[in-house]
Amino acid sequence: HASTPKGQGWVQTLLTSHPDRIRRELSVRKQVFEQLVWELSRGHTHSEGITLEEQLAIFLYICTTGCRAGMSVN
Repeated sequence: HASTPKGQGWVQTLLTSHPDRIRRELSVRKQVFEQLVWELSRGHTHSEGITLEEQLAIFLYICTTGCRAGMSVN
């Protein structure tokens, strides 16, 4: 039984999986996600050991699922 990837591993799985997966989980196409990361990187950086990609993915996941922030942390 394979464990579910977390953190940066989860983001990399989304970026390298079938394009429908990132759209289903984050409600954006891969190209949109990558453009958002690029735009945000012009004024933001990694924080507390969490990459900008992870921060954006968590934000989009919460917006998509409607779950509270505390519920998104495993």
